[in-house]
Amino acid sequence: MATYPAAKLTIPLDIPDVDIIGTEVRRNGECYIKVESRKEITRCGICGQEIKCNYGHGQEIRLRHLPVLGYKTYICIRPKRGQCKSCMHEPTTTQTLKWYEQRSPHTTSYDGYLMKQLIGSTVEDVSMKENIGYDAVLGTLKRCVPVEVDWDSITHLGTVGIDEVALKKGHKDFAAIITARQDDGKVVILAVLEDRKKKRCAPF
Repeated sequence: MATYPAAKLTIPLDIPDVDIIGTEVRRNGECYIKVESRKEITRCGICGQEIKCNYGHGQEIRLRHLPVLGYKTYICIRPKRGQCKSCMHEPTTTQTLKWYEQRSPHTTSYDGYLMKQLIGSTVEDVSMKENIGYDAVLGTLKRCVPVEVDWDSITHLGTVGIDEVALKKGHKDFAAIITARQDDGKVVILAVLEDRKKKRCAPF
């Protein structure tokens, strides 16, 4: 019986400013994509001026990304490092790209995906479905929902709504989401309160 090579599919990676240098699909259902930054500059963590990334690389970091064909997908990168000659003691800075945040275990795309998964679900539900830690989902909420309201970006409050989100199924553990609908129909989040008690919700 004739055998044929496995069919392959090429799709673009939705991450800017990187080149793919390797991929690995493991039998446990995980896909690892190794990338390298195309950018040769970063900003000094002390003075903020642009510096060249000519000081080697930092340790490899692994970031959970959007699933690909059912595989749990991770982006692996060794960030470039630069040294500032203008600052005292010539400190080094590790480059951070726009598609992830420092100390985050996820890409920003995956954070957005988790926020959609939270619609109609609890934090615990999403943690179980995505096979990630409960705290990792809470971390996504903290990164995606600002601590303070940017009132300058809100032109009109219109209708203010208060919704409850269950943090754990079967437990009386709720957070209150305060939202407002603007004239253009866009809904903005004003606050995420740690409980739904009247004294916390009353100011809104």
